[in-house]
Amino acid sequence: MDTAKILVIIGYILAILIPLIGIIYGLILYFVKGDDEYIKKHAKYIIIVGVIIWAFSLILMVVFDISAVGLHVLGAP
Repeated sequence: MDTAKILVIIGYILAILIPLIGIIYGLILYFVKGDDEYIKKHAKYIIIVGVIIWAFSLILMVVFDISAVGLHVLGAP
């Protein structure tokens, strides 16, 4: 498998599982490997996916009162 494809796959996995790390990884790919159009295009998409997943998780945390540690039931002490 081509190295560029492996870098892109790793970026998407990070953007979905750990959005902040995925965003940082996408920025690094964009600026360091920016000479390759394939990587540059997917680096933009990796950043977008990371931002969307991060925003979605923040919205879920606010709406459902989910903390980073676990579920906090509304009204419970």
